[in-house]
Amino acid sequence: MKKLALSFLVVLAFSFSAFALTVSDIDINNASTEGSVATFSLNHVGATTHPYQYGAAALAKLVKEYTGGKYGVTVYPASQIASGAKAIEFVQMGTLDMCLDSTMALENFVPEDGVLNLPFLFSTKKEVYEVLDGPVGEELKKFAENYGFKILCWMDNGFRDMSNSVRKIEKPDDLKGMKLRTPESPVFIDTFTQLGAVPTAMAVSEVFSSMQLGIVDGQENPSSNFVNNKYIEINKYYTLSHHIYTAEPLIMNIDKWESLDDETKDAIQKAANEACVFEREFSDAIDAENIKTIENAGVEVTRLTPEQVDAFKTAVAPVYEKYKGQYGESIAKIQEAVKAVK
Repeated sequence: MKKLALSFLVVLAFSFSAFALTVSDIDINNASTEGSVATFSLNHVGATTHPYQYGAAALAKLVKEYTGGKYGVTVYPASQIASGAKAIEFVQMGTLDMCLDSTMALENFVPEDGVLNLPFLFSTKKEVYEVLDGPVGEELKKFAENYGFKILCWMDNGFRDMSNSVRKIEKPDDLKGMKLRTPESPVFIDTFTQLGAVPTAMAVSEVFSSMQLGIVDGQENPSSNFVNNKYIEINKYYTLSHHIYTAEPLIMNIDKWESLDDETKDAIQKAANEACVFEREFSDAIDAENIKTIENAGVEVTRLTPEQVDAFKTAVAPVYEKYKGQYGESIAKIQEAVKAVK
């Protein structure tokens, strides 16, 4: 995968020429920076070649630059400190300054933000970015502050797809009885239960061995995770279902944030905004290459037709009905914002 990332350096250097950084400016193997006043700790779940690492490295570099060397960021990739809900709990407690983790984990602490986990809420990344960078995204950030978190930005993990070692998936019936790993999210569990699968929630660190041992038949994740976590070595079938978009909030302890002076806050927010754009661009650029890598590895890739996608949307309609009372207002706002993008 290192070779894959490096193969994009020239292309992406041009892609990012409008921003402060190019990919060649980032050393993912030495991502951390040190500040003269303080150095923030940042944990993320991605491998050291994952887009998260590029985003985290960009943040570390820009935080030091924009604070005049006063602050830096120590990056802990691949869940070195924790993953999922545990990492977010550490941020809430203040034992970890920042984490880059999923909305699936965040909803355990900020229930309102779980709306982003609903299936087929978005069709394109353009829709996603317009919504998250607009009033809806700001409202979701405000919800988080009530629970002890400052969301600095929404980085990208991409649309989630399904993979397994049993059969190719083209329609909801193909999932019946299939043991599928899902994140620890009620919406995910309900979604795949509705599709007829047998969802099993577990931490990312357990997925590879669980598929290897046959505890689960498959999993669902964005293509970068599928490649970087080496699921490509175990699963025979991959379906481009794009059933759920995974937003990746960059979360900071709210007390730590409030302890900073306004000038430092502005500098860190500027760094986060630019690192977010950088990470999204990198993630977007490698999506197609990931699918080529998956196919070249001998995995059978299934591309769903619009009619087949509609069948999945119909099958999960009861999930929206179930969560209407909890997320109804936010769902309406998101759907209205999506219409405006189209």
